[in-house]
Amino acid sequence: MSRSQLWGIAMLRLGAVLLMTACQAPSHRLAAESHAYPDATYRGGFMDEGAIQVNLQFTLEDGIVTAASFRHLVGADPNYNLDTEEEPYRSVVAQYEEALQYLVGKPLSYSLSDLYDPGQVVTLEVDGYSGATIRANKIISSVRDALNRGPYQW
Repeated sequence: MSRSQLWGIAMLRLGAVLLMTACQAPSHRLAAESHAYPDATYRGGFMDEGAIQVNLQFTLEDGIVTAASFRHLVGADPNYNLDTEEEPYRSVVAQYEEALQYLVGKPLSYSLSDLYDPGQVVTLEVDGYSGATIRANKIISSVRDALNRGPYQW
């Protein structure tokens, strides 16, 4: 067999594998090898409409989140930020904090996907804002952004 024929067969096999992978149900879990992320502190954010809405920091040790905090959190309403003391906004911020703290002490590869259903994670109820109301996808995107950026601090 010629080199070009071997190359063609290899490409067909690769295409078949990629097609089979694409047809499988998507997984919300990080790769099982999340412990492959180095032990470090990570920072990531979520932007929408040109504005930073979420910026967070977390520390990983052996794939387990050991600390997590928001550096920046802003909603559509200007009263909705980390420093607000007004209700119900302060309690909505507390819901976001509860969702982020849910990750602490757990393997990131499993706990992050739980945030896709924040109503199961956030227990604090606030004047018409349930745990299911918060946009935990912003936290998920920020964590994934941080991992994509790599370690912020060793």
